[in-house]
Amino acid sequence: MRKVLIVPLIAVIMLAMTAAMAMADSKEQIDVYDHQKQLVKSVVFIVGFEQYFVDGQTPGISMDAKPFIETGRTFVPIRYLSNALGVTDDYIGWESPKVTLDEPGFPVVELAVGSKTIKSDGQAQTMDVSPLLREGRTYLPARWVAEALGYEVEWDAQNQVVLCWPKGAAKPDVSSIIQYIKNQTPAVPVAPVQPTQPELPAGPAGETRPFSGKPLDPNDYVVAERKAIPAEFKLPGASIMEMTVEELRQKPVMMGEANDYKIIYSVDVQKDMIYVKQAATGLAPARLILAKDNDLSVQRDNTLKKYSSNPFTHGYYVSLEADPGGGTKIEDVTHVILLYYDQALAIKNPLYKGGK
Repeated sequence: MRKVLIVPLIAVIMLAMTAAMAMADSKEQIDVYDHQKQLVKSVVFIVGFEQYFVDGQTPGISMDAKPFIETGRTFVPIRYLSNALGVTDDYIGWESPKVTLDEPGFPVVELAVGSKTIKSDGQAQTMDVSPLLREGRTYLPARWVAEALGYEVEWDAQNQVVLCWPKGAAKPDVSSIIQYIKNQTPAVPVAPVQPTQPELPAGPAGETRPFSGKPLDPNDYVVAERKAIPAEFKLPGASIMEMTVEELRQKPVMMGEANDYKIIYSVDVQKDMIYVKQAATGLAPARLILAKDNDLSVQRDNTLKKYSSNPFTHGYYVSLEADPGGGTKIEDVTHVILLYYDQALAIKNPLYKGGK
């Protein structure tokens, strides 16, 4: 009789164990889902610091690039910002110039390099800045992206800290992180090192090509049979020098004089960006004009940025929302023109697809 009862008893035990395992699996999946929807209690980025901090843990997670401030906003590389806020690599979409973050459990966020529009689940907003492309790397404005993903954001100007935490939750205490950062820096303040003006850089062949542009007729500024000099360039003695990308690479061009110069080493024209390797006494990029037939309103200034060494490579956007007609297409640009006082270096656009 006892043997007969053992079989049903074992069956009952096995059934109970199976049910318990199923409940455990179900509970684990629910926890994971909730964890993704509210991934962290806090995320901290510090301007100029190569770590970010999650849930107050120190040391932080290392980055190979530092957050920086431009036009009043903090920019962080796309991957680190997205990962810190809970978006894994599989759900970071990049199709130049568009960025899409579509991690399950979060709003779908869409934005693009050079555009001030950001969408969160299809709802569009206008940002006061746009994502940046630097040296081939995409940087996103931290506040706008974090808020679009459902976080609250606070800026601590004194400590240069960007703090993000889930919307609706209590603001976390990150004083331990701030103290950790202070402990990583020297106790005695060190005066910032002012960049010294370097000697005149030499070109790849050991010398540079002096600017030898031809004088311009003040009534007909022509480049390769196309008007290509803006009205504000009508200066006495103004001149222009035209060349190809290959010619420039073989021998850089020096504009200005030895004590006040810009040297243009190379111009790399891409679909969305134009990268110019250059050197300058003021450590600031040259003004750049994109010539489109007679339309010379497409100016890429960006001269407020300063670099710490010579030479440097500066990127200029091809298309901006401010462009007349809804934006610039690189295949319509005839020349990339770099301006310095009364000199214009006109580089023929290798991607131009129009007629001669």
